[in-house]
Amino acid sequence: MHSLQTLLYAGALASTALAYPTIHQRDSTNKLSVYWGAEDDTTTLSDVCSDDSYQIVNLAFVSYFNGDGGYPTLSLSTLDGPSQAQQDAGATSLQDGSSLVDSIQACQSSGKLVIMSLGGAVGDADVTLSGDDQANNVADMLWSLFGGGTDESLTPLRPFGDVKLDGFDIDNESGDPTGYSTFVSRLRSNFAQDSSKTYYLTAAPQCPYPDQSVPLDVCQQLDYVWVQFYNNGDCDIAQSGFIDAVQNWSDGIGDAKLFIGAVASDADGDEGYVDSGTLVSSLQQVERLGLSNFGGAMLWEAQLAVNNDNYQQAIAAAL
Repeated sequence: MHSLQTLLYAGALASTALAYPTIHQRDSTNKLSVYWGAEDDTTTLSDVCSDDSYQIVNLAFVSYFNGDGGYPTLSLSTLDGPSQAQQDAGATSLQDGSSLVDSIQACQSSGKLVIMSLGGAVGDADVTLSGDDQANNVADMLWSLFGGGTDESLTPLRPFGDVKLDGFDIDNESGDPTGYSTFVSRLRSNFAQDSSKTYYLTAAPQCPYPDQSVPLDVCQQLDYVWVQFYNNGDCDIAQSGFIDAVQNWSDGIGDAKLFIGAVASDADGDEGYVDSGTLVSSLQQVERLGLSNFGGAMLWEAQLAVNNDNYQQAIAAAL
């Protein structure tokens, strides 16, 4: 993802066998996923949720696992500081997300998934794990802060109150995957405790194959994998290594759905931007490969897309 310093206000298992199998059947309809929350509030979450182009919205980001008081750092640029309850608990790196509750609920009511993304660019995020113990503890805390967890000590600190988000997205770009197999397994186990809804796990590895930060044994436990085919040279969209990289990723992630990740504008200095016509042509190339696990496309970022002549509309139409 783009370095958060350039954005306004922004602050799995060792084998391929499933210890906790996916709790729903993966569908075959191509989707468009988008990140939101790293730019300013010109494009609101309500705007994104009312845009029929998108089926999945990733909130960017929980940028640190170990923030103030040992609680996560929530870095949604449109939010201000912590709530009173968060302040009282010393969780001052969390944010009061009550202003987004109505938008999240509207998004979910319309059938869109709203997922909490974990990580971000190196230098602006740290979602590394020291080992299995921390992986389990962080998974449990995130589950109670954003999902269906019921830890009473964390209930008053939930950024979005009673709203349950639809899952978690891993954007670990540190190069260190320690603990992530355990982390994913623990989240799957937690998901199984709440039968009221379906939860999803996703990730955004870099396109050089395989990705060191989000290794294949983790990707194989996920529902959706939106590979960042930008900022990475030869494997970027429309570059010489793109199609081979797509095939490798498709082969390597098992039953997880593969999404082609693209940057929706070059306004923030990302490398590998292509215009909408080129992206559509590249998606058509991918579709001709006949991949059984092709899932659609992902865009970084919602406001960039709107400001670039509603870039997302052409991509959605092609899917």
